[in-house]
Amino acid sequence: MRNQVNSSDAISSSDSTDIAIPRAGCFWLILIFEIPSIICSFFILYHFLVSRSLRHALYNHVFIVIALINLVVELTDIVWTLKFYQSNTVWSVAPSFCIAWVYLNEGLHITITLLVAWATIERHILIFHNQWIATKKQIILIHALPLVITLGYGLGYNFIIIVFPPCQNTFDYTQVRCGDPLCFYDDQRASLWDVIIHDLIAAIIIIVFSLALLVRIVMKKRSMHRPMHWRKHRKMTIQLLSISFLYLIIHIPYMLLEFVHSCGVPEEFGAEFVLYGNFFAYFGNLLLPFVCAGSLPELAKKVRHIVLCWRCQARIRPLESSSMTQTAGRKATRLPIIVEK
Repeated sequence: MRNQVNSSDAISSSDSTDIAIPRAGCFWLILIFEIPSIICSFFILYHFLVSRSLRHALYNHVFIVIALINLVVELTDIVWTLKFYQSNTVWSVAPSFCIAWVYLNEGLHITITLLVAWATIERHILIFHNQWIATKKQIILIHALPLVITLGYGLGYNFIIIVFPPCQNTFDYTQVRCGDPLCFYDDQRASLWDVIIHDLIAAIIIIVFSLALLVRIVMKKRSMHRPMHWRKHRKMTIQLLSISFLYLIIHIPYMLLEFVHSCGVPEEFGAEFVLYGNFFAYFGNLLLPFVCAGSLPELAKKVRHIVLCWRCQARIRPLESSSMTQTAGRKATRLPIIVEK
């Protein structure tokens, strides 16, 4: 995410933009999660796209898009951040690279936020108003079109303000993401629009609709006295609440501080917390694939099956080698039989 301080004077000193964790420590802390997270991302996307039931389930579509975008973040933004922590400089000392890096960080983060917010709204439709998506036309209008609009707005809005800003960006190649050169947000109105629409309203939607979903399901279950009703929609509910909780616990404190700064409070207030918020925001992307995999019973069963197969193979191989050794030993010590004529 961006740092509200965009001028080169504010980011000229590495002491003012680094957290207490050394850069080498940041490198290893991210790398430990990055490798298994990428593997898990490919795993869940493979099963999402290969499995016909998972691929055709409407409630999985928004999370397939989120998982794809998150994988792009892991393979670009986070990899470039690791390179920065390793060498203390950006991968390529060029304005075009800095713009691409900022876009992939800022633009894709906002897009994921908006998609999670839409998912919390859509989940109410899929569970309680499935008659709204009974026909193909209704599916296009109520399910597919909002997803496309949300995706297009998130990517298009950030492409315009980052790639074609109405001002001159300032780059600092000694800072992560070139110092977050977003001169567009020096305009308080633009900054307020971004914080209120993309952060606060999106977060409020996620909180309100997630809690409302849980309350509605519990009340519906009690009123109908049908345990099967809960089992039918438990998968969709757990999937949404898990991802919503991960998003909120990682980003809410930082977003509130951004809003306070946008309202005119000096940047020095909570400046150190902003630095930590920028760093630990990566763990929202790194943990997302594991949350997605754990919230889907089908994937969880496949993971358990794979782990059990590995354990069985690990047990069988030593037994086979020991039995072969014993057989060879018996053959070596066997005396020849002499037949007298």
